[in-house]
Amino acid sequence: MPRVRDQEKFNQSREMLLEVGQKLFINSSFNSVGLNDILREAGIPKGSFYHYFESKEDFGLQVVEFYAQQNVEQLEAILARQELSPYQKLKTFFQDSVQHFEEVEFCQGCLMANLSQELADVNERLRCKINESSQHMIDRVAGCIDQMAGNELNLGKMGSTEAAQVLMNSWQGAIMRMKLEKSRQPLDVFMKFFFSH
Repeated sequence: MPRVRDQEKFNQSREMLLEVGQKLFINSSFNSVGLNDILREAGIPKGSFYHYFESKEDFGLQVVEFYAQQNVEQLEAILARQELSPYQKLKTFFQDSVQHFEEVEFCQGCLMANLSQELADVNERLRCKINESSQHMIDRVAGCIDQMAGNELNLGKMGSTEAAQVLMNSWQGAIMRMKLEKSRQPLDVFMKFFFSH
């Protein structure tokens, strides 16, 4: 008689692998992390990886989705706060992110940015997944900007989608500078330009 899979245990182990992958990829790189590193860190027996994922590429795709979903959930929780104006919602989201980077001593950066720099030219499936996930965040930010009154973000007469692209591109650039300088100063400059009131 075939064994019945314990779905809850399976899901817990799979999520733990995704959390470990996220941590290892953000602290190192996709290509430098091997399956044995992932399994060892997760405490999962060697050879078990393929019970959860088809390949390392499939694992990478699902780590990107897992990471992006966490970011979306963080943003959605703030967007749902009725006591905040649309401007205050975005300001709170980025302030929380600055605090996170301060807690990790301005290391790591953004997994999506790290992987896009490493993989965009060499892995089309991962490039598409990262782009799709990034676009989803831009769309949610654009929806919030659309509700703002006037030019609160110093972005002139741009439409909400263009403004969201500028905001998110500037944020990614600030994170890259933060990593280079090991300093919050680039993040402070970002906040000062877009969220000075």
